[in-house]
Amino acid sequence: MVFLCFSSKDRYEIVESVYYHLRNLGIPVWYDRNEILMGDNRDYKNFTEGVESCKYAVIILSPNSIRSVCANEEIDLIYNHYLHKKIYVFPVLYSIMANEIPEKYLWMKKLVYKELDITIDSRGLCNHIVCKYLLDIVDSMKYKTLYELKNKTDSYLSLLISSYLETDGNNYNARIALLYSGIMYVNDEHPIPDYCHKGIQFLFNENKLNLPIDLRDTLIFERLFIISVNQIFD
Repeated sequence: MVFLCFSSKDRYEIVESVYYHLRNLGIPVWYDRNEILMGDNRDYKNFTEGVESCKYAVIILSPNSIRSVCANEEIDLIYNHYLHKKIYVFPVLYSIMANEIPEKYLWMKKLVYKELDITIDSRGLCNHIVCKYLLDIVDSMKYKTLYELKNKTDSYLSLLISSYLETDGNNYNARIALLYSGIMYVNDEHPIPDYCHKGIQFLFNENKLNLPIDLRDTLIFERLFIISVNQIFD
């Protein structure tokens, strides 16, 4: 699960956009608005049910979160978990430049981070997060690459994978259409995980509408395909 750490003052400008992009791609997100009700124990909800139960954290560092007591409490706990290799951190610098970060947060500059402001769509950021999330799942699979699967599957899937690998890398729409056909074929006999189904439907619907897609979209679809095909061998 992915924990979102932010200032409530940034909720409508950036946070909800990140949340909905991740959810549309099937990624489970711990988001305070969905998890916390008035009268709940804030520390237990934020820290125990939130940070401590998540393998990933998105820290939206902004002038607002730097001034926020609650956000800083979460950042301190996330940093402690990061030091102990318990959590993977995605730093997002929102409406602040890297050279403006106070010393307390300089550890985030050592990580790969994204800079955003109100003019930049958060979609690209979310694709980075989804790619890492799915890569970790793929790494736990029996077969981790298309080349491995090509030699382990039936003739139809083997032919489809070969066609995919031979298709020009810039032909994103054709590549996604091939992967989608393969996933639907697998799903007929071996139901795929819900997050795979949600992610592939969202991306394929964009493909059908001819909306702009890029290499990272294809990479996400490729990892969803590998995860789905591995269901055959479970």
